[in-house]
Amino acid sequence: MFHQKHKQNWIIVPLICAFILTFFTACTQPIQSDLLPLKVKLLKVGKADAIILQSGEDVLVIDTGEEDDGEELVTYLSNQGITQVDTLIITHFDQDHVGGADTLLEQIDVQQIYVPDYIGTHVEYSDFVSAMEGKGITPTALREPVQFTLGDAQVLVEPPTSYEIDPNTVENDNNFSLITTVVHGENRLLFMGDAEKQRIREWLGNASAIDCDFLKVPHHGVYNTALPELLDAVTPEYSVICSSQKHPAEFKTLELLKEHGCDVLETKDGNITVISNGNQLEISQKRK
Repeated sequence: MFHQKHKQNWIIVPLICAFILTFFTACTQPIQSDLLPLKVKLLKVGKADAIILQSGEDVLVIDTGEEDDGEELVTYLSNQGITQVDTLIITHFDQDHVGGADTLLEQIDVQQIYVPDYIGTHVEYSDFVSAMEGKGITPTALREPVQFTLGDAQVLVEPPTSYEIDPNTVENDNNFSLITTVVHGENRLLFMGDAEKQRIREWLGNASAIDCDFLKVPHHGVYNTALPELLDAVTPEYSVICSSQKHPAEFKTLELLKEHGCDVLETKDGNITVISNGNQLEISQKRK
């Protein structure tokens, strides 16, 4: 499967947050013809997230799948000749996002780690903490947005405004998800972790919700009532859902994405590759 598109010019609306204003202003400078490509690989690791982004020599990993997925993540990196991960983002501490992190840290050099600022409750989180301690790594627990470069791309990572535990909610982890925006030339890619309706609506209210070209759909395609608001705000042309044959995306979510004119791929059907040259996105899937 192969898709290609041509971009339309867009204008940034005034932003409320000065930090985010600076970020987006920097990201809308004229595109140079010699931009390093941005490659995104979303691995088929079941109902879990394991995402690798690379531009030039810089490598970013967003989440590491389940415990058993760590080896697959390391194998992919090794096969690409990658011996160092510059930045690791763990969006939240559910098993299907932090599970393979200890394996990654034990076998690949990781330079910096961004995490949400709360304490996980699963054994996979404890293994992750132990692996960081063993490597002498102190993660940055985010209370404020942070930005950094990835080759010729700009990355913005946004934490929730609060980590207050809701006693009426069985699990709070999803709504603590870090949300990552990657801007490469005119292309904007959005990675939502497992954000549910509370987190989505909070993020929509903080002036970050500008049109994007690619969306990593939150929470494995589970439908919630904030998804229509999200899609109205960011209007993605392409989307990927991290799912499995046993746990595919919900039909209502798929229908909503199609209603919004969004092409949809699911990792249940194989690894997905997204390549940006700054003007266009090319998306392909190796079915397996």
